[in-house]
Amino acid sequence: MNKIITKKNFNKIVSGLYPFLFCTMSHAYLTAKTAQEIQGNLPSLSTEIEKNIEDLELFGLTVDGKNYYGNEIDQISLSAAYPFKNKIAIAPIKQPNLDQYIDIDGDELGYLAIQPPAKITWYYTNSKNKIVEFIPTDSDTFCSLAKGGKFGPYKIKISGDLILTSKYGIPLTNQYPNNRITKHPSKTYTISSDSGICYARPELAPQEAAASIANQWDPNNGFLAQSTVDPTKNFPTTAFYGAQFDLLLAQKGLAKNYDWMLVKGRELVTISNTADVVTVRFNTSQAMNTSMAWQYIMGSSDGYTVIIQGRNKTTGNIIQYPFTITKWFSDWDKTVIGLPKASKGEVDDIVAGCNSLQGKYRISHANELSNAPFGQSAGTAKFTREIGTLLGEWGDPSQEAYPNSWAAKIKGDHDQGKAYQRIWVWDTDVEDYCDYHPYNAKYHCRGETEDKNAVCTAIK
Repeated sequence: MNKIITKKNFNKIVSGLYPFLFCTMSHAYLTAKTAQEIQGNLPSLSTEIEKNIEDLELFGLTVDGKNYYGNEIDQISLSAAYPFKNKIAIAPIKQPNLDQYIDIDGDELGYLAIQPPAKITWYYTNSKNKIVEFIPTDSDTFCSLAKGGKFGPYKIKISGDLILTSKYGIPLTNQYPNNRITKHPSKTYTISSDSGICYARPELAPQEAAASIANQWDPNNGFLAQSTVDPTKNFPTTAFYGAQFDLLLAQKGLAKNYDWMLVKGRELVTISNTADVVTVRFNTSQAMNTSMAWQYIMGSSDGYTVIIQGRNKTTGNIIQYPFTITKWFSDWDKTVIGLPKASKGEVDDIVAGCNSLQGKYRISHANELSNAPFGQSAGTAKFTREIGTLLGEWGDPSQEAYPNSWAAKIKGDHDQGKAYQRIWVWDTDVEDYCDYHPYNAKYHCRGETEDKNAVCTAIK
């Protein structure tokens, strides 16, 4: 028999269900709220990081737009010869991984941030091997510091208070330092172990070519070292039998503090050193052989790399100077290769001479020798000292500067005169033979038939 539900019975049913309805609604509300907020413990960095908060590798450096952290700092390439202060900045702090972040309530990492202002502190090493704080100027280089008695290793300390957040928890944030971790977060990196090689000095003349568009040349010291790790950036990129140059450190007398060795490049190069400089020479028998030199330089798709290394006798610090030769040049007259004199001849003689060399050679093009504007009227174009061309790199060639090379002897009883110093080249712009005067940096094209010297370029 069906029971009729009256208004009175309905009210009784609702009253009986109310506690269950309230319980269900309350549970739903708490579940929704808990999904957003977790009442519990502070988020924290791992025990290992907190223990070594003054050696925090989450701090990093930005150099030339790239961020470096921890051991990556060793990959930074800063030339000792260029100002460094404005090239270096504090990188965004690296976010901790799952092993470096702890929340015992299971909450997720929100973010780790530096509370401004973060600080960089610089240090050099004094004669007693103690680090000394200093403030670099905008123009300071590691070479200028060492010249002034502020030696490496050069160090940077990054310091700044931190704020760590979780995504949902209450409390939401933790700070370093705090009541439990009282030390301030920091990290000290060695940015350069040594000022190292500052300059590579070939012949400094002519003074008419003392300028450098790319800021690579110091008229008193030679080419500024561009990189300690990338050989393609450094002088020289061109070479010839008899070429030589000196590596200069920050001060006279420093070279004697190192044991020097040729790590790579023994086939074409030898080195020697005095107390002041390391001298690099292209003077081996294989360098004098046009076929073998061609094979080493042109037979490789990457050129021929040379690495000179010095190990400090006291500290063990290693410095090095790497470079890669991609263009090789030779005397046009094979009867005088390796002798202390130059030859001169008509254009046809020189073209034939280059073609007759073992390997594969031709008369040099104007743009392989320098950056002088091509096709200019007589005497108006001049070259500058830049990495990448023969005269731009080696300046005014002579037997005095480059013994037994293709260049003319310009001093003493056997001075060969200006004709032997002038160089025939082919100008690809005007499609004619023109000539350089390396002794005054001039280049011109004009109708002439005089005998001159020349140099041949190795080609593939």
